[in-house]
Amino acid sequence: MEHYCYTEDMKTITTSQSSFELLMDGETLYVDKTMYAYRLARNRNRNFYFLSRPRRFGKSLFCSTLHSLFEGRKELFKGLYIERETDYDFQPYPVIHFDFSSFDFTDDGTSFLRAFNFAIWYEGKRNGIELEKKKPAEMLEDLIIKLSDEKGKVVILIDEFDSPFTSMIGQSKLVELVRNTFNSFYKVIKKHSTRIRFFFITGVVKLANLSIFSAMNNLIDISMDPGFAAICGYTEDELDEYFGEGIDEYAEENNADRDMLRKQIRDYYDGYRFSPDSEEKVYNPVSIGYFFNSSCRFRNYWDMTGVPTFAVEL
Repeated sequence: MEHYCYTEDMKTITTSQSSFELLMDGETLYVDKTMYAYRLARNRNRNFYFLSRPRRFGKSLFCSTLHSLFEGRKELFKGLYIERETDYDFQPYPVIHFDFSSFDFTDDGTSFLRAFNFAIWYEGKRNGIELEKKKPAEMLEDLIIKLSDEKGKVVILIDEFDSPFTSMIGQSKLVELVRNTFNSFYKVIKKHSTRIRFFFITGVVKLANLSIFSAMNNLIDISMDPGFAAICGYTEDELDEYFGEGIDEYAEENNADRDMLRKQIRDYYDGYRFSPDSEEKVYNPVSIGYFFNSSCRFRNYWDMTGVPTFAVEL
């Protein structure tokens, strides 16, 4: 008989869904990280942030959470920390949201520029703004100006900013095109910072030769901030709160020692620390998800799914 590490009453555990809206449909487990969203959103004077985390650690889901939060979709946050414990007003803002992980670099750069233009055009269409096909930086500037003039200050979310650069390793002819295109793109954001309510960008590595890091002196790097050490991943308390029932049932059905099982899970999947000034350790979320969906089999799930291609090639 196949045993799963969660009960019939527990919500479905997903390892692939990064949409906050879909997770909150009532059927899928969501580990509440809205405390960190509140810490970022409440301060209007410090509103440009960068977060670095490894692949498959929850960055995209957190970006999606911020997206729903700044769109003012209060109904999705019912019962979560930010709705239950804070005075957040859920004021809606126009949101511009990019994910750069899927850009194509298989030709001379034509596909890259086409994908970039489409991404900006789509964000305009989603927000009711018509844009002409120009260079990406010009389209972004049009979008920010028109959107802020019509609806007020905008929110910009950029996920996996470094993916285009790591994807083109070994394709030196594209390096200058991509770098120059993105430098112009980020300079527009800096230029129009007074029109921006909130800016959040994620990646795996911090590329210092991009204008976003060299020119944007208001960008706050929270990657190693002790206050955000557990913004991605699961803490010890979160594992017990959200997965403890499944652990208990599995231990009971298999005549396993519950404390020993918890120690094994801790030794195998815990131990990631993201601040030298914090003792907070987190479990890798994709490892925990696969572990519970695979009858509590101990395997290196994250290593099988989260190693960047560029690292393997190098």
